[in-house]
Amino acid sequence: MAGGYVTTGRVKAVELQYDAKLKWQQRSNDVLLKVVYNDGQDWDKELNLFGNFNKEKNTWGSALKLKMFFEAVGIDNVEYKDDFTLSDFYMDKAMNKEFLVLSYPSVKMKDNGKPFWNTFNETMAVSRGRDRLKERFMKQVNAGWVKDYRTDDPLNNTVSNPPIEKKESSFDLAGLDI
Repeated sequence: MAGGYVTTGRVKAVELQYDAKLKWQQRSNDVLLKVVYNDGQDWDKELNLFGNFNKEKNTWGSALKLKMFFEAVGIDNVEYKDDFTLSDFYMDKAMNKEFLVLSYPSVKMKDNGKPFWNTFNETMAVSRGRDRLKERFMKQVNAGWVKDYRTDDPLNNTVSNPPIEKKESSFDLAGLDI
């Protein structure tokens, strides 16, 4: 199935910043959540979730990814405060909880010719199943929201193998007493 590689991450640390941006971003976000997690490897990984509230309509706006993360780790009824901040309770409650995270090959290549891998910025509860997160990811790819997904990577099963030509053997067993 196409759609990257899904693992189960366990939250090791969370840091919430307001009016912050990542190095590569030009503008600040209302919220930036840095999640350090481990998915069974010998090293920890970092997932950055960020966005802006739609303050005019009083909705999550593009910060919805943070709400999705907190729901993925089992926190119900996640809400922001009147001043568009989040309770520290959510960060404390997320510690050591598991969630599904998806990584995918990027169109950006390393010097060795292999793709860099990126992390999808939406997460899901383990109970929902890996395929659900892959479906969500592919829906975002097909809608044009994920622009750097390398679709011809062998792990995505999208490369068609050329048919194998059957070669005639010049070795003839006829007449041999086997």
